Amino acid sequence: MATRDYVVDVAVYQSTDMSAYKRAGARQVIVKLTEGTGYFSPKASAQIKSVHANHMYLHGYHFATFGNNVGRAKMEAKFFVSRAKKLNISKKRYLWLDWETGDGNVVVNSIYSNTRAIIAFMDVVKSAGYKVGLYSGAYTLRQHVDTAKIVKKFGTCLWVASYATTGRIDKPDFNYFPSMNGVAIWQFTDNWCGLNVDGNITLKELITDTVKVPAKKVAKPKPKPKTPSTCYVPILYGNPNYKVRLLDSKGHYQKYIKTDTSWKVWAEKTIRGMKCYKIGNDQQWVPAKFCK
Repeated sequence: MATRDYVVDVAVYQSTDMSAYKRAGARQVIVKLTEGTGYFSPKASAQIKSVHANHMYLHGYHFATFGNNVGRAKMEAKFFVSRAKKLNISKKRYLWLDWETGDGNVVVNSIYSNTRAIIAFMDVVKSAGYKVGLYSGAYTLRQHVDTAKIVKKFGTCLWVASYATTGRIDKPDFNYFPSMNGVAIWQFTDNWCGLNVDGNITLKELITDTVKVPAKKVAKPKPKPKTPSTCYVPILYGNPNYKVRLLDSKGHYQKYIKTDTSWKVWAEKTIRGMKCYKIGNDQQWVPAKFCK
């Protein structure tokens, strides 16, 4: 299961000081960088500085105004990427596309054309080397976007807004989770902990560079002891008349053999808890303890 991190997203309406969000438990911040092809948030730089000062993880987002226009989507994406580079957003983090109604962005075109434009935007961001995701409300995503196509192309990358109720919410109630495939982050309130900031919870591990996967220890196979090609049964206990009794492969005792004799070994096997050498047919196994 992914780490459940609290995440806040901030724009010009929020403070440039992230410390209150950090104290409330937020570990990641998504800062609005740009909108359309000419606007960039005047607070973004200060907010980013505070994110770093509070040792939080930083992502960025862009507010779309391209609707279903592929050409404009690419232009907005290039503007967004350019700003992200200028603000030194790490390519280990996510750049999100905020595609919803507002500031002239029209979402009620065909699902096909909407999705085509969204993919065009996300392709530009991805080709620039960034991780990319898509934000919108649950209703908009279900009614106006082919999210299956987005997820198939970009993986688990949806950031979905859906609130159980209006007003302050401190913790997400997963009974109200907007169930759909490919959700990476759920925005569950627009007033997290009474701080008048959007509250989000991760469902996917977004900070993968900090997740250390221990290297698998590959056990070296133990070298098998070499079966001798021959064995010598010496005189035992100083008695040249002493004989050694053989076993069959099932452990039943068989005939005796003389000591001070050498034998060709055909196989090795454990019988009755003893290592034995096969010196004839399957009825002729000599315990190795009597051999040299």
